[in-house]
Amino acid sequence: MGELLLNVILPVYLLIGLGFLSGKIWKDLETKTISMIVLYFFAPALIFSSFRELSLNFSNISCISLTALGVFLGVYFISILSELLFIKERNPAFELSSTVMNAGYMGIPLILLMFGEDALPVAITYMVVMAVYHFTLGIVVLKGSLKEGIASALKIPLIYALILSFTLKEVNIPPGIEKMIKLSGDATLPLMLFSIGISLSQIKFSEVKLSILGTAVRFLGGTTSALFFSKILGCPTFLQKILIVQSSLPSAILNFVLCEKFNSSPQIAASIIFVSTLFFPLYLILLKMFTG
Repeated sequence: MGELLLNVILPVYLLIGLGFLSGKIWKDLETKTISMIVLYFFAPALIFSSFRELSLNFSNISCISLTALGVFLGVYFISILSELLFIKERNPAFELSSTVMNAGYMGIPLILLMFGEDALPVAITYMVVMAVYHFTLGIVVLKGSLKEGIASALKIPLIYALILSFTLKEVNIPPGIEKMIKLSGDATLPLMLFSIGISLSQIKFSEVKLSILGTAVRFLGGTTSALFFSKILGCPTFLQKILIVQSSLPSAILNFVLCEKFNSSPQIAASIIFVSTLFFPLYLILLKMFTG
């Protein structure tokens, strides 16, 4: 357990802590610029370089995609049920923030540290697939508009990087260009974690009851949904462990961005992000014991 805390929790939260401290010291810092650079340059480079060496077969990709869809729909249903049971009203911000996890910003470095480089393609695939669901089904949750969701998904450069990586898989790229792409991709993870820290330093903690309930739904709903669907789909054991951990991550920072954009209770999204991120190290210890 000490190794888990030292080698998994500490590196991730040190970078988050540095971002948090920077956000407190320099109040005018904002993550919009970092997010834009990561979204349009570094993350696509990471996906492109990683998928060029991808060894996942179609069966594994199907397992990841269908499990991710099952997790999204399963946790969304649990969030609605929780609202009806405990708060007696529905709130789209609560539902989205409880449903979508931080599969990229926190998921990729965490999976890399926990399971090694062999797990990185799985983590990236899950991130891309969940990003598609996030910007289609997630926007439908907030706006009720399928057309707007699809239009938003087509604007995600990660998807095109994924397509290009497979299209150019057998094409020889000049070593200098390939090295530049890899170096750009390697910058993604620290920037992601630093950005989380800045974002957390700027949100306001409110709506305690909803944030605690949302955190419970996010953790327990993600774990049980991933376990259920990965078992049903017959995913390999190693793949199941990765999917369970990645499905159980804290609420995504982008939930706050979407809720703010569509004027849908962004303070609730911020509170769930804060509480789930704060308590995730404790839950991760349980996850580590569960996944062996």
